[in-house]
Amino acid sequence: MNKSILLAALAVTLLPSVHAQTAAPASTGVLSNLSVNGTLDLESQYIFRGKKITNAALQPSANITYGNVAGGSITGYMWTSQPIGREGNAAGPDENNEIDLGIKYDNTLPSNAAVSYEVGAQMYWYPNKSGTTGWLSRSYELHVGVGYDTTDLFNNMGWGKYNIQPFLTYYHDLILDSNTLNLQVASYTFDLSDWTGLKGLSLTPTATIGWTGINRVDGDQDEGAAGPGFHWANSYIYYELDLELDYKPNNSGTTTFFTGVHYAGNNDGNTGGPAPFGLADPQAPGSDNSIWFGFGIKFNQ
Repeated sequence: MNKSILLAALAVTLLPSVHAQTAAPASTGVLSNLSVNGTLDLESQYIFRGKKITNAALQPSANITYGNVAGGSITGYMWTSQPIGREGNAAGPDENNEIDLGIKYDNTLPSNAAVSYEVGAQMYWYPNKSGTTGWLSRSYELHVGVGYDTTDLFNNMGWGKYNIQPFLTYYHDLILDSNTLNLQVASYTFDLSDWTGLKGLSLTPTATIGWTGINRVDGDQDEGAAGPGFHWANSYIYYELDLELDYKPNNSGTTTFFTGVHYAGNNDGNTGGPAPFGLADPQAPGSDNSIWFGFGIKFNQ
């Protein structure tokens, strides 16, 4: 099942690049508001909210966006993580493959275009754990977020046209009964074209900090572990620093090659992973700090 899912994900992700080579001029009708983009990347680790999930994984994604909806846009998206080789835990082969499906609406405030917001829902699905007692096979999460474009603010202060784009998002997972606050503190893209003489080269540093409180660590799977109605609970702070280098050949807007280095951690310590994992190995699932690398291709049409 894992291979068929992976092939399907790759096909969906590669579709925009194939279309970009053969597409006719953009339609002036309803389809003119439709855009498709995707990413195919390989990461040396899979980290989620400051905690390691697996070792190296292939992580393709695809997004379909329809604009001009009440002044905003609706996006449907799919993301998957397919572990490669040693997963770094005691799970059986392919047990940590994951597929996320979601939809969101984003817009800006009518009275202030610098303030943006989005609302959405997503499903986290672990297909090879479906029906397995003691493992969470899927969960459902709602979110709402608000951001601020600082370009005009900084320009009026004489700091030039910079934009750190802070964005705060609140998530609620219906299965885990969890609440998460995620603040993208800063993200800014530096154009390196003039400095390096290579057009289409840019560097984007991003800083993120968050908090999550989980009332059912394994959803309904942990009920009864210490008596009826009992659920394991946990909460912690996490943080992440990302540095991504992008290159658009010929300054093209359809294909981007990228590579990145990342650091993430949490204050939950090595006990953050399910026992007996994460007790000694800093690279075990749930570890309190991780450094990893990634590279891939982005498609946009």
